[in-house]
Amino acid sequence: MSAKPKIALTMARMNTLQIRLLSLALFAVFCATLTYWIVVLTAHRAPPPPAAAVAPSVSVEDAAALFGGKLTREVNRNIKLVGILALREGAAAIVGVGDDPARAIARGSKITEGTTLAEVRARSIVVDHNGVRSEIPLAPNAGGPTIYVR
Repeated sequence: MSAKPKIALTMARMNTLQIRLLSLALFAVFCATLTYWIVVLTAHRAPPPPAAAVAPSVSVEDAAALFGGKLTREVNRNIKLVGILALREGAAAIVGVGDDPARAIARGSKITEGTTLAEVRARSIVVDHNGVRSEIPLAPNAGGPTIYVR
């Protein structure tokens, strides 16, 4: 054989070897890419963090007190919530003012001068004193007997 056909045969073998190595390298890249996307798409994502709690807004009367305003809570200190009545047509509260005996007051009725019963809730009432609303909680039970009425 002459030298020229030997060189051509060697070049053909190298090309075949190179093609096979290139094919193997491309197949490895394909497998790596396929594995990456399978891992990404089947991964369980962590749930999003819970929403931040909304801070209660500052009341107008507290903000006014910072700038020299007078708190109107002194008016509510004389009012004591003794009980709550739930009626079919509405609700009422048993309220004592100062040293006076407790009496039932319907929602929207006047408690004292300038103070009305705005809302009746399950464990508190909201009074409106000249446009400023404030909440009065139910007094804790005394040690006396309890009466249940149906």
